[in-house]
Amino acid sequence: MKVFTIDEDLSNEEIVHTLEQEFSSKFSYRFFGLGRNKSIVVRKSEFVGAQISKSGNKITVQGVSPNFAISLIDATLYGVIAGAFYSPLKKLEADLATFLKRKYS
Repeated sequence: MKVFTIDEDLSNEEIVHTLEQEFSSKFSYRFFGLGRNKSIVVRKSEFVGAQISKSGNKITVQGVSPNFAISLIDATLYGVIAGAFYSPLKKLEADLATFLKRKYS
């Protein structure tokens, strides 16, 4: 998990637009959650993705499986699936955090 602060308070929509335009259009981006504090889910594949959460000027990026069903199954298997994809999850997490830090800090 990567946590850092940014200089400006951006909306999730602005972050997604920037990711689509400047990070990669090969990934899919969607919102997850209720109300104003929705997270951004970045999906590279069925097993590799990341969740970006924002609270004011603080951003958290965490590598996760973007598929809800797979995440539930993995929780009951004690992380077996995530363990198999640990390296790609951590790489995507690091790449997203580095991009967002450079862009907004």
